[in-house]
Amino acid sequence: MKRRILALLLAVILLFSAAPTAFAGYTPQNQLELLYEVDGIIRKEGLESSPADQPLKRAVSTLLGGEHTDDALLALLEADPTLYEQLLSAMLSGYDRYTMYLPAGTYSAVYQPETNYVGVGVTLLAHPDGAQVTDVNLMGSAAAAGIRPGDILTHADGTPLAGMDVSAISDLLRGPEGTSVAVTLSRDGAVQTVTLQRTTLGQLNYSCAPLSDKIFYMKWSRIDDDGSYMLFRMHLNQLVKDGFESVILDLRGNPGGSLDLAFHIASDFFTEKTVFFRTVERHPRKEGELMTRYITAQGDGVSIPNLFVLVDGDSASAAEIIACGLREGLGATVIGQNTFGKARAQQHYILNTDAGIVLTIMQLLPLEGEDYQDVGLTPDVKVENHLRRTTADITVPTDVALAPYSCSDNGEALNRALVELGLLERLPEKPYQVGDDTLYAIDRLQAVYQLPDTHPGVGIPSLLLVNRLLEQQRAGLYEQDAQLDTAIRMAGERLNAR
Repeated sequence: MKRRILALLLAVILLFSAAPTAFAGYTPQNQLELLYEVDGIIRKEGLESSPADQPLKRAVSTLLGGEHTDDALLALLEADPTLYEQLLSAMLSGYDRYTMYLPAGTYSAVYQPETNYVGVGVTLLAHPDGAQVTDVNLMGSAAAAGIRPGDILTHADGTPLAGMDVSAISDLLRGPEGTSVAVTLSRDGAVQTVTLQRTTLGQLNYSCAPLSDKIFYMKWSRIDDDGSYMLFRMHLNQLVKDGFESVILDLRGNPGGSLDLAFHIASDFFTEKTVFFRTVERHPRKEGELMTRYITAQGDGVSIPNLFVLVDGDSASAAEIIACGLREGLGATVIGQNTFGKARAQQHYILNTDAGIVLTIMQLLPLEGEDYQDVGLTPDVKVENHLRRTTADITVPTDVALAPYSCSDNGEALNRALVELGLLERLPEKPYQVGDDTLYAIDRLQAVYQLPDTHPGVGIPSLLLVNRLLEQQRAGLYEQDAQLDTAIRMAGERLNAR
């Protein structure tokens, strides 16, 4: 939840600059007014506060000792340009760990991290000769040029990279969309130079794929709407029309996001008005009192007979709301590991100096279960993914995409690779054909790894992904997805038991 500070305050804080020391040029009277405004917000909306609370008085006592009149405090604000931010920080301390003040110039870096960027698609680690590639975005030009983890980048447009910070090297590789950069790399002693085009890259909030004619997979990486919700709702309606009877909703690694969007996503699986979650927050009209709010699905969703939710230790906040609500309201089966355990919601008050006040205003609770703060939700079926290693020397050619049901040596190499990765139980009857089993395995990979490969069969990005996973498997770094395998198996058993 984010809210701009009150209109009156906006006029005040427009005069702030991004540097904390710049507060010295701002009138102490205005600073004092803002401190009192924040004091009122905490007492009125803070979950752990109350009308009797005195956050400003407590902060003054802690930092300055004893009580001070407004005139004395004004004089101190005038004398010390850093005192204003010190007081704000002290006012917000002493509550839960999520309540805090973020100094000027820091809010965006903490709460609005860059999700899309223009670059070539490499993740770098410092190296004496420049930078070592640790990961490659399969949709970037670096992957298309054959750059792979372990390569050492030594020059960018002729500039030696040795001794440079990784951040400075990244800046050289980034630039305007459509421009190019010549990169020199070293691999096993061999040196080559490739020209890479800069493109927009990033992670999708939502992706999906059919895993069979009855099982549909949906993945939310973050509960945030960039057009993802409309796409999700469209897919949900269509999959019911197409006869899918099981949905696997993957919330693993999801840090949360918008609570309102989480409520909508969960609600879309209910076909009747149903209470599926509750919150505790300050009563808007009864000063000092807490109230329980019950979250109710509108009943205009779609009916999914078999619903499975995948979670892990990084599933948090809004993601936990969805998992909890679907389990309690619809009996969804939750599979994986204990979730993160963030059952508190915050309101964000954003100042124009890129400073922020983060205040916990809400407790998130299951309908029947206990508070899961710092404990997490326990899955119905606990499953841990496990490493799968191989010594097989398999590489899939990546020079040409594979059409559906095409037959070739490349198709056989792909099928053998999928068996090695545990994505196919055995080679198909026609091992050289890109058949249904092969396409379903590739659909699964594209959805789980959020790879937007638009080729109707198996595109080059998907072939590159298979090879990358094989490299990780040989290095002992590849985890077979036993959690998703369990969900698929359980979905199949229920379908067969009808």
